[in-house]
Amino acid sequence: MIQKKTGQTNGSRPARSRNNAQSKRAEEALRASEATYRAIFNAANDGILVQNSETGQIVDANAAFCERHRCTTEEACRLNVGAFSSGEAQYTQEDALRWVHKAARGQPQRFEWRGKDTDGRLLWLDITLKRATIAGQDRVLAISRDITERKQAEEALRDSEQQFRTLSEASFEGIVIHDKGRILEGNRALATMFGYEVSEVIGMHALDLTAPESRDLLLRNIASKHREPFELTGLRKDGTTFPVEGLGSPIPYRGKRVTVAALRDITERKRMEEAFQKAREELEARVESQMERGNPYRLSFRELTILHLVAAGKADKEIGYELGISPLTTHKHLGNILSKMGAASRTEASVRALREGLLD
Repeated sequence: MIQKKTGQTNGSRPARSRNNAQSKRAEEALRASEATYRAIFNAANDGILVQNSETGQIVDANAAFCERHRCTTEEACRLNVGAFSSGEAQYTQEDALRWVHKAARGQPQRFEWRGKDTDGRLLWLDITLKRATIAGQDRVLAISRDITERKQAEEALRDSEQQFRTLSEASFEGIVIHDKGRILEGNRALATMFGYEVSEVIGMHALDLTAPESRDLLLRNIASKHREPFELTGLRKDGTTFPVEGLGSPIPYRGKRVTVAALRDITERKRMEEAFQKAREELEARVESQMERGNPYRLSFRELTILHLVAAGKADKEIGYELGISPLTTHKHLGNILSKMGAASRTEASVRALREGLLD
């Protein structure tokens, strides 16, 4: 009996030793696994939360989440996700819990969320929710990425685009934003100028608004990013043409460099220029005729022309504009006229020239 007991005792020791060794190895493997999990968990750049799938209570939070939200892991775990929500409409604890419950049912969720840190600073977050089994329990894993700067940039872009639309709609000029000729934005003045609705203009190419004889010029200006005023012939929706003056400049727009251009219908200006040219030619013809009949004061062709305009009551600035010279040059010519005629004033010179038949 004694020998039997001794034999039984000796036989159970190796088994217990093996079991103890296996248990220790399992514990060590578990600790190693947990250490690996914790290292990966805290090394992630994105914020990660482990949540109770029923209550939304935070079970664990990684270093990135705690740094972003200015809290410790212990502080985060005393709260639910609602404490880190802005509380605005659609961003409440109740809203967050609905997303958590959907993810817990095996429906991964992704959405943008308006959150805050423990100091109340508002954040924009890109959230992904997934169901996960952690330490044998059903949890919801929340991965969050800070997109505050991107949202601020988008808001600034919307503000700048709204300002552009407000200013361009108040402009009498046609305003167009184009990318290598393809129209991205246009104001009402532009559409009206060419006989279209604004919605029709968007997506058209600038060549569609240009008469055939001006298309090569337009393409050259687009390719060279021409930044000086230029003239071309516009083409309306009804097929009629008209003279246009344009001026373009590069601008940043939705992440790329495009061109904003101001276009002006110069039909009236062209008519005035033609009228001035015709009047000038008639005046020059009269001056040439008078020069052929004699010129006792030896006035030059330009001086006789200026004397005609002085007699017509034109001021120096008006004379300069009509003849394409500066007011200072006009004044110098007038001084020469008075000197050659021995007149004390422009009025005296005009009266004498008319009395003597020098002017018609």
